[in-house]
Amino acid sequence: MRGVKRVIVFVAFFVCSTAFAWGEKGHYLSNEAATFGMPNDMPTFFYRSYPELIFLAFDPDRWRGAGESLDAANPPDHFLDYEYVSNLDLPADRYKFIALLNSSGTLRRHGINNTSSGFLPWKIAEMSELLTSEFRQWRFSAPGSPERAFIEHDIIHVAGVLGHFVADSANPHHTTINFNGWVLPNPQHYPTDCETHDRFETRFVSHAIDLSDVTSRLASPTLRSDYFATALEFIRGSNALVERLYRMDRDGAFDVFRPVSPEGKAFTADRLAAGASLLRDIWWSAWRNSAKPPARR
Repeated sequence: MRGVKRVIVFVAFFVCSTAFAWGEKGHYLSNEAATFGMPNDMPTFFYRSYPELIFLAFDPDRWRGAGESLDAANPPDHFLDYEYVSNLDLPADRYKFIALLNSSGTLRRHGINNTSSGFLPWKIAEMSELLTSEFRQWRFSAPGSPERAFIEHDIIHVAGVLGHFVADSANPHHTTINFNGWVLPNPQHYPTDCETHDRFETRFVSHAIDLSDVTSRLASPTLRSDYFATALEFIRGSNALVERLYRMDRDGAFDVFRPVSPEGKAFTADRLAAGASLLRDIWWSAWRNSAKPPARR
């Protein structure tokens, strides 16, 4: 059975092209929704930069096709195929994780390479820590100085791009080997076509979801301290919704040629709102955490 599973997964990956994330509208909605309900203790320049924060939401997908080196490094940052690593104690260090994939036999057992499982929680943690560091530099820069202006530009760029990866983590398709059609044994007859990813995150979002659908579902702000643990826990939650997503897709919930499904709309808006809430939390937490001295290693 293990060999059969490996063949099924390989064939599915070979046939289905790499899927993009949420679609352009979904990423804009997520970053824009994150600006709603922001606590009022952030620096003024951050609030003034909301339009740029929204525009930057789609940047990591704009980078695709830039060249061989970036095309190798960028895609794995958009997902974590959690089924590959669910039995591992995942370290916060990306490179220790890569070493663990080999030493644990995960690569050989599943017939994958060291980027196949993806790096999404590491990317979120790395950028969150970078954002915290940038805010800390801002605190020690002179008001009105060119240095402070440069740091503000860096903060907005990091915060906006970070939103892309946080939104990806809210999409169950980005947390599973079933990322674009069901590849495991399929007694429930879940969709196996290579349209399921796009059908949910792009066509249905463009057809049925507005900003108000997302902002009305935002959670209350929560301070975050351990960015990696937060991202990993969030991804586990998204992965737990994979079968529900496929069941709804099987039953036509994301078919744009039918009347809008209330269940499909609620599920999609909930996931976008979950990502937006987490992003808002990380932006705020990075600012608050930047008041603390950096950890010395």
